Amino acid sequence: MNNYKKHLPLLLTGVLACGSVSAAEVEPVTLKFAEWLPTTSFAIEYGANPFMEKVAELSDGQIQFDFYPAEQLGRGSESLTLLQTGVADIANVSPAYIPEKLPLSGVVELPEIVKNSCSAADSFYEMAQPGGAIYEAEFKRHHIRPLWVGNMGRYRILTNNSDISSLDDLNGLRMRTAGGPMTLTADALGSSPVTMQASDVLTSLSRGTLDGVYYPLRGILDYGLAPALDQLIPNFSVASFGLTYSISDRVWERLSQQQQDILVEAGRYAMQTYCDYVDNSEPEIIQTLEEEYGIAQVPLSDSDLEQAHANLEGVYDRWAEPLKARGLPTQEVIEGMQ
Repeated sequence: MNNYKKHLPLLLTGVLACGSVSAAEVEPVTLKFAEWLPTTSFAIEYGANPFMEKVAELSDGQIQFDFYPAEQLGRGSESLTLLQTGVADIANVSPAYIPEKLPLSGVVELPEIVKNSCSAADSFYEMAQPGGAIYEAEFKRHHIRPLWVGNMGRYRILTNNSDISSLDDLNGLRMRTAGGPMTLTADALGSSPVTMQASDVLTSLSRGTLDGVYYPLRGILDYGLAPALDQLIPNFSVASFGLTYSISDRVWERLSQQQQDILVEAGRYAMQTYCDYVDNSEPEIIQTLEEEYGIAQVPLSDSDLEQAHANLEGVYDRWAEPLKARGLPTQEVIEGMQ
């Protein structure tokens, strides 16, 4: 059983029953919540929305949100700045979009390190809390802390008007990546990485300036990319993408202990609902892409898979060495994810 599910009754008891203040007596507060993903995103449907609903439940509606999805307050690369400047109180801070500021958190983007969304989220969350390696090295100095974290599951390779029946067919293809370690993966597989935020991908595919994408499968539907793609490699994953729903220290320190406990508990709840969806939805999504959009499944052969894994062996070292030279605990973090 997942540790969160096992300890849920105890956590709820500690937050509500044993506290000196009942849920009805929580001091009212409204928090500005910035989300760069569109309202159709599965991260909102199964993560952000359940988080806000659980907060409302635990606080008897005393903690409320002004929610700004779809880049209303800023792009994904600006989420950290939104927190630091007070434009937002809570935001979806994605390390891949700001690798110069959260390089160690990019561990989630290493090839095949995320085999299971829930276990990867649990491991990252533990290291991203006060005292953990990632928090102490990165989040602490940016004056934010994650309330919950997630990942977009396994990224797949999809192309448009490009035959990818073998690994060699990736050579030279202009493939969208989210940045960070994913660019190293794309390079190791012979493709030409093009770092691009999700909201710009459809235009680039339609204009032919991209040949394909490294992308989460549900994200293909959320961003309406399916009509611009025609092939999918179903038996090989290249990376993942991390999400950290974080609150600024400025806001956190103004909250009461009970308000903090409610946000933490709701965050853990949302982390579970979200990763459960990611782990269980992929077969249905692949079927939808094939049957409704005609995206053909073209698996790699066993020999190609063996070669692909061999090509990726050096990516971990290429990512870790420059960070290690800066004194960051790369090995500890890699081991913590495995």
